[in-house]
This record gives sequence, C-alpha cells and structure tokens, in this order.
Amino acid sequence: MKKNLHFVLALMLGLATTVSAQDWSVDSRTRVNSTEDATSTDQRVRTAVDFGGDAVSAHVELNSTATLGSVANQDFSLDVREAYATTNVMDFASVTAGRMALNFGSGRILGDNDWVNGKGNTWDGFLFGINNDFADLHIGYSATDMVDMYDASMMYANISKDMGAMAFNLLYVDRSEDVLGTESTSMGLDATYEMDNGAVLSLGYYTADDGDHEMDLTSLGVSYAVNDDLSIHAGYDMYGEHGFYLATGSFGDMYGSGMEYSTFEDFEGTDMSFGGSYAMGDFMIGATMHTISSEDETIDYSVTDLSLGYSLSDNSSLSMNYASSDRSGDDVNKTWISLNIGF
Repeated sequence: MKKNLHFVLALMLGLATTVSAQDWSVDSRTRVNSTEDATSTDQRVRTAVDFGGDAVSAHVELNSTATLGSVANQDFSLDVREAYATTNVMDFASVTAGRMALNFGSGRILGDNDWVNGKGNTWDGFLFGINNDFADLHIGYSATDMVDMYDASMMYANISKDMGAMAFNLLYVDRSEDVLGTESTSMGLDATYEMDNGAVLSLGYYTADDGDHEMDLTSLGVSYAVNDDLSIHAGYDMYGEHGFYLATGSFGDMYGSGMEYSTFEDFEGTDMSFGGSYAMGDFMIGATMHTISSEDETIDYSVTDLSLGYSLSDNSSLSMNYASSDRSGDDVNKTWISLNIGF
C-alpha cells in the first residue's frame, strides 16, 4: 500500500509541473521557549504554491525547521508537508490524492496540530467529497506520515450540515492495527446554534477507544460579538475518567498555546476558559485565560495566552503571541512572532 501511495505522490507532483503557478504563500514563525532552567529559539518556515484551476488543481507545501544558535545538523529539517492534487467530478464531487493535513469539525479527532514546530499531522491517502443541498460528505482512506508508533492505516467519514442558525459536524475514524498491536476507533460530534441576540452556543462530544480504555470529553462554549470590533468567548471542558488526548488531533483556536496538550491523557478534570479579542483597524489584540484542575486535586494550574496582530495587506499579516503557564509551580513562558506573506 505504501508503494501505491508513493506512486500517487509522484504522479501528483508530475501533474503540478504541467500547469502554471497561481498563488504563493510564505509563513514564518520564530518561537522562544523559556523556563527557569533554559531558553531555546525555534524557527519554522512554510512555503506553499497552488496550481491549476477549477477542474484540476494541485497544492505543494514545504516545511523547514531549525533551532536557532545550534550548529548540530539534526536541528534542521526540510520536509514535504503537503503535496496533493484535486479533481472536480462533474461538479458533483471531488477526489483528492496525496499528502494532506486534515481538519474536520473542531479538529479534536483529526487536526493538523499547527502548534508543533514541525509539519504537524499529515496523512498520505485519498479523500472523496460530495457536496449537495442536504449535507457535505467526505470519505477517506490514508496511511500516516507521523512517527513509527502511529504508522497505521485509517478510514474516516465526516458529514457536516449548515441549517441556518444551527450547524453540526459528525466524524468517525477507524484506525487499523499499528506496530504496537493497537486498534482504535474515535468519534466526534460538534454542534453550534446562533441565538437571536447574536450569541453562538457550541457543544462538542468526543470519544475514543484504543482497546485498553475509553476516553471521552464534553465541551461547552459560548461566543458573542459585542460590536463589530469586540468579541468575547467562554468555554468549559469536562474530561472523563481516562481523559482525552489523541496524537492525531489538535485543540483549535480557542485553546491556549501555552498548554501541554499531552497531559490530558489519563486526566480526569476540567478546563474553564474565557477571553476576548478587539480590532482597531488593521490591529487586533486578544487574550484567553484557562484554569485547569483535576478531580483528585493533584493538578491545579492556569494558562494565559495573549496575542497582537497587524494586517499588512489583504493576504499578508504579522502577529506576536505570548503564552505563560504555572503548571507544577514552575513558570513556563513562550513567545513567538509569525509573518505570513501571500502573493
């Protein structure tokens, strides 16, 4: 199967050379990680190009990372993050093949995990999509391009529906046996409802079963646009007995980047958050506060996530983020600057 997937990638790249480039983008992020004992600086640059038109298109994105100030060769990497082709089937469906970063619903089950300094989560495979008046349906099969312990095939189906004030997204994932002999299934349901006063209510329920134990998470949220410039949001996550953490997932835009996501495995507790953002012309400022606590009171800490952004043009922006966590009594701070340029 892997040989077939490699053939698909090669075929897609060959297709990309036969058409002219339309859109380029460059995304650069410099992140400083600081603890009481050490400070390190990571650099990530992603360069993407899109080819083709409505009938056939292709997307290629390269990801390079480095630890600034280090002379060790292993601290620099250059990878193909995405390389896929998409074709339109009689305006009824689409077929995509290659290496993709998948995001469905909130991303808790399948997400690209953009927070990591590397290329995040990507999959080599096929994606078949049907768009109609009833619902959007996507069905896919893929292997994974993550580390060996997650080297397993995966089948997934996602259906989403927008019904005016209400919308929902349902995702089901079935992963075959990996090198550890583990099979797993997971499911995620996301729903939103916009009230007459403009407030948007959200509900998420997620489960996963790896054969040894079941994980579950219930997420409640509300967001409200006070005016055209100011918006506020709040959330409350309730983790089951075995917590909830999947290496294939991410935690979305409303979750502080200073949080250690992997600690939510075997974590029974809650995450209460609130924050807001304010736009001043081309400038935007935002803040989110998290309070994380476990049922047995062994975990109790807070996270602060601050952001400042500036729009350089319609397709280019500059932002600075600061995240601070006091987990286990140790202050851990992260500061990063992101520059995105589109052509």
